[in-house]
Amino acid sequence: MTELFYEDFSEPVLRLIEQGEEMARTRKWIDYTSLGLTHAHIPELIRIVQEIDAFFGIDASIAPPDVYAPIHAWRVLGQLQAEEAILPLIELVIWDENGDVDWIMEEIPTAMSLIGTGTIPSLRENLLNTIEMEWAPVTFSHCLAEIAQAHPESRDVCIQALMEALERYETTDSEVNAFFVTYLADLKALEAVPLVEKAFLAEKVSFSVDGDFEDFQIRMGLLEKRLTPPPRYQHWGDDAFNLWDKEKEERQEKERRDREQEKKAKKRKKPRKKRAKNIKRKSK
Repeated sequence: MTELFYEDFSEPVLRLIEQGEEMARTRKWIDYTSLGLTHAHIPELIRIVQEIDAFFGIDASIAPPDVYAPIHAWRVLGQLQAEEAILPLIELVIWDENGDVDWIMEEIPTAMSLIGTGTIPSLRENLLNTIEMEWAPVTFSHCLAEIAQAHPESRDVCIQALMEALERYETTDSEVNAFFVTYLADLKALEAVPLVEKAFLAEKVSFSVDGDFEDFQIRMGLLEKRLTPPPRYQHWGDDAFNLWDKEKEERQEKERRDREQEKKAKKRKKPRKKRAKNIKRKSK
């Protein structure tokens, strides 16, 4: 363990920290309660999340495999439905505005949806309070969309919060607006169509996230196919969402090449040893 970890961490939390990169990169989260983690460990897990600078900050001092501890910690907080973690996780999202940690943007929405509908008031408030930022409002809106899908009874209130955010389209970055639009499309929010159209007509929705208004209408089931040629743009997620899989494939390919080189090296050495023995026999 690294010296930066508190000495009073319990054994189950220490086991969690030792899970490292391989378990962090699995698409399907493991059942972390199998490590012996319970509600009694929530304060320690929150402490890990709150020490994010030590793991991912500019002057981060913790190295692999321990550096993946916050990722495992927020997953457990989600699985334990730890409402006391709502504020620390929200603070984590705001920290990530400058922290630039893709894991936070990708996984906090899932953790929040696992915690449940109790997260909605804080998420709505912080969505509206951070709307002039670049990434925090995107993550908060993603959280609300995930919650609406996981908890259908909360769909209306989540859609309302997303629409409140989009109503500020005139002063909000066009890419941020585009994420609001795509999450409303995910939820098939027909009540949002007039507002979305206004935002597109005002040219305040970037095409780079999910296309133009016709693409939106197709996703909503309002159009069968495009009426006009599609605009030219590069989709925002073309590379971002496949990065982990690509890194894994590259790592596995490198390991395969290394193994092959080792085998070839061993084969080259073995004949030399045999010839040396034969020479010795002949010299006797």
